Amino acid sequence: MNSHQPIKIRIGGVPEHFNLPWRIAIGSGSLKKYNIDASWEEFHSGTGAMVQALNNGLVDVATLLTEGAIKAAAQDDCQFELYSFYTKSPLIWGVHTPVETEIESLRDINKATFAISRYGSGSNLMAYLLAESQGLSVNNLKFEVIDNLDGARKLFKNGGNYVFLWEKFMTKPLVDKQEMKRIADFPTPWSCFVTCVRKDVLTKHPELIKQTMKTVLKTANHLQASPIADQLIAEQYQLELEDVDTWLNATKWHEKLNLDLKLIEQVSNKLKQLKIIKS
Repeated sequence: MNSHQPIKIRIGGVPEHFNLPWRIAIGSGSLKKYNIDASWEEFHSGTGAMVQALNNGLVDVATLLTEGAIKAAAQDDCQFELYSFYTKSPLIWGVHTPVETEIESLRDINKATFAISRYGSGSNLMAYLLAESQGLSVNNLKFEVIDNLDGARKLFKNGGNYVFLWEKFMTKPLVDKQEMKRIADFPTPWSCFVTCVRKDVLTKHPELIKQTMKTVLKTANHLQASPIADQLIAEQYQLELEDVDTWLNATKWHEKLNLDLKLIEQVSNKLKQLKIIKS
């Protein structure tokens, strides 16, 4: 064990099932042998809030939605860089509406105002992709900022022509309780999560960041192979076992550090085409 003062690394993520490997790696103390004192902070508002926290130095590392990370990294004042992809699989977004609405299917989304957690978030960027997939012009989409899932629940209570994109397994209990409807699934056209690191932290502690990422990917793959993974996740995130099994079968984490530049370019080109980032 290193006798030097442990290095504090603050890690951020959304409170959702795919981040359980981070919480296990941090909570189990397995990073301590590398002299890392890691802490975990949850961001209920998602990628946009984590981009802000990384840029403001409130966290050192965060796992963001790929499209949100690439959009943020294209800004001149971005204080972090993409470090390694976390998952290989896409995120399955649910397309949700209030129970009382004129929107019955994707054919009706030209009537919709998109509820988004914030501008630049995954729920914002995926709204553009969804609209484009339905042949709509992305230039005159309407948005309402609702901060997070609870914001959507409040908004939906009174009905209306809203569409809200959020990870389908996290919202499924609300769909089952008929708080909202899910009219479609919409997978991201690329692997969904990338871990980002503040540039100054990466410069100062490259080896510690590498060990942190390797440990969390190893933890993720151990979790996936574990016979009790489904029970752990179901209990931790109040999900049904059957839904967790479906999700686990569709989810693949990377085994080792991977920064796929072709994939980054593909996403970047798509965001440029949609005029979300400058060409």
